[in-house]
Amino acid sequence: MSTLQEKNKAVVQKYFEEYWGKGNVDIVDEVCADNFVIDYPMHGPRRGKEAAKKMLLDFREAFPNLSFHAYKFPLIAEGEYVVGRWIGGGKHTGREFDDLPVGKLDKPNTGREVYFSGTTIFTLEDGKIVDEIGEEQALVALQQLGLVSPPNRGKEIKYDPEGNHI
Repeated sequence: MSTLQEKNKAVVQKYFEEYWGKGNVDIVDEVCADNFVIDYPMHGPRRGKEAAKKMLLDFREAFPNLSFHAYKFPLIAEGEYVVGRWIGGGKHTGREFDDLPVGKLDKPNTGREVYFSGTTIFTLEDGKIVDEIGEEQALVALQQLGLVSPPNRGKEIKYDPEGNHI
């Protein structure tokens, strides 16, 4: 018999692989509650399933190869909470993009690449995700996009091909 934590981790794993990994926004209807809230500093809070779908669809129109995956650590669950660490990004080869806290990519296809990691806390109720609250390396992403000053020499954030921070 599966524990509540195991069931919740399975829901989050499925959601994360489909939504963030494959860009399948239909998974939101299956595993998220009607009052679902997704909130990352780079995008701000989005309330409801349709707002969450639109956020990712817009993001992927600007970054068509956008993808995120689990990073190094297993999902951790306690009661109604599941926490996961991730890494991902993509290349700006699509439309202009202004869903950012600072600046905007006001021209399509800049070719800028963005790769960053983060940690997300999911809250579940009755087997459905109600909250996805995350912290990502927003400063790193904005630097990579050329929207804020680059890091001091030697302080650049870099990853190897396996996604390990080097």
